[in-house]
Amino acid sequence: MQFKLSNCIISIQIMYLNGIEFIFMRAIFLFLALTFPSLLLAAPSKTLRCVTTHYPPFTIYDEKADTFTGLDIDYIKFIEKNLNLKIDVVHLPWARVKKEMELGYYDCYFSLANYKERTEYLDFTSEPLHTTKFGLFTLNEDNLLIDDLSKAAIAMLRGVILPKIIAKKYSLDENNLLRSLSTKDTFELLEKKRVEYAITNYQAGLWYSKEFKNVSARQLNEFTFPTYIAFKRGVIDTKLVDEQIKRFKAQTQ
Repeated sequence: MQFKLSNCIISIQIMYLNGIEFIFMRAIFLFLALTFPSLLLAAPSKTLRCVTTHYPPFTIYDEKADTFTGLDIDYIKFIEKNLNLKIDVVHLPWARVKKEMELGYYDCYFSLANYKERTEYLDFTSEPLHTTKFGLFTLNEDNLLIDDLSKAAIAMLRGVILPKIIAKKYSLDENNLLRSLSTKDTFELLEKKRVEYAITNYQAGLWYSKEFKNVSARQLNEFTFPTYIAFKRGVIDTKLVDEQIKRFKAQTQ
């Protein structure tokens, strides 16, 4: 009888200890969940396939090595490391990027302007990767003094929306725009004098224009647009990504 009673006491003690251990482990898990939510939302094995295009100086694609460098890539690497993710960056032409956004085949896209129609199928970060402006480029510096471009032939990348405020300011007609397949093609059209002007992102235009002779530029200050990382719905908590973007900016300023 004593033996059975001893066994019962031991069993009760073990159950009591197991109960304490369970409560203790649960408390630790809850602490980690509240303190480090990114550890739970971004598992070490989670891989995101993210799409961008060749858009220097923000994303510079090396076709031979199939690799990217640039400011936006530095952001992506920082986010990848601190959220314990694996991010595979995929290169696509800009026109294809726009199509893929709606299809939802990839997990994220960068860097994008946050247009209302895109928010129907993408979750945007609140913190931009960078903020930029458009630029006007020409082979004749005197052309930069002209504000009425209603009759001018102008090259612009296909898929890029011409802001209404710029169109109004310079009397631009969409029918006079010759749409190119790439920013490089835009400047080749300018070099061959098939157009009088090229309109593109000002910083990207400065980078591309280095390859061409006698290109003059004017920044168009009427319109400023921030660009963001956009994720397929439900892929990640964008607040976590915002936090990392802010941290990266703080470290590099």
